[in-house]
Amino acid sequence: MAIAGGFLASVLTMASNSGQAETHIIAGLLVLTGIGLRIETAIIDTRG
Repeated sequence: MAIAGGFLASVLTMASNSGQAETHIIAGLLVLTGIGLRIETAIIDTRG
């Protein structure tokens, strides 16, 4: 869900062409959080 939110925020800011870097930083953090959660889940699932 965080990955989709990050991509959506990035697409919306690119479409509006606001030029603010803060929104892209927040979108990047959401994507990284989503990837981290997926990795954590994969590690937990392999442990059983």
